[in-house]
Amino acid sequence: MKINIFDFDGTITMDAWPNNLIKKMGCDLNDIKKYIKENKGTLVEKFFGYFNKFMTDNNVKLSKDELFELEQTVKYNPGIQDFLKGLKTKNYIVSGGFLELLQNIEIAKYFDGIYGTTAEFDVDGFLVAAKEIMTDDKKVSAIKDILKKNGRKEDDCRDVTFIGDGLSDVPAMRFVKSNGGRSIFVHQPFADEELYKKLNAEDAIDFRCVADYRDESELVKIISGGNK
Repeated sequence: MKINIFDFDGTITMDAWPNNLIKKMGCDLNDIKKYIKENKGTLVEKFFGYFNKFMTDNNVKLSKDELFELEQTVKYNPGIQDFLKGLKTKNYIVSGGFLELLQNIEIAKYFDGIYGTTAEFDVDGFLVAAKEIMTDDKKVSAIKDILKKNGRKEDDCRDVTFIGDGLSDVPAMRFVKSNGGRSIFVHQPFADEELYKKLNAEDAIDFRCVADYRDESELVKIISGGNK
């Protein structure tokens, strides 16, 4: 059976950053970008490094209800729900976002498995930090686990499609592409050509197209199609 593996932010949603979480915390995106520029690690590691520091320094806590309510402000890419509803494939999310949130979103029911960053909660049930971060390399480990759960060898990506939108997806895209599968770079109509050039230079992608999941869109045709 065919397997589709989706990133979340920027791939299923319109925003490449979890802007609803950032706003809920009360921090500034420019501060996050400054922290990322000044610190070492992958993008996801640096984002959650900032997240944990901000939560501690400002004594910020989020209840589980507040975390789950963030879905109400998610901007999904057009057509995604109807598209997922009609798929006859195995579908997974592999994301740097919080696993607990992803498991409680409305479209979670359309996925056979979800992988993400785990949250740390205090004794009162408040989110206080990111615990086990879904790094770029751990995305590859998640894909290997998906293959194993589907009775495959850990490098058998035949009939596997990975859909992602950024540099944090490169190892996952390259792993799938180099092991017989396909990787798709999706973006908003205002494509970031510099980002595309970087991804292309990494030999990580087979296709690029707008993140539009409505019937007859280029993306839907590619995902629903056969081999390269």
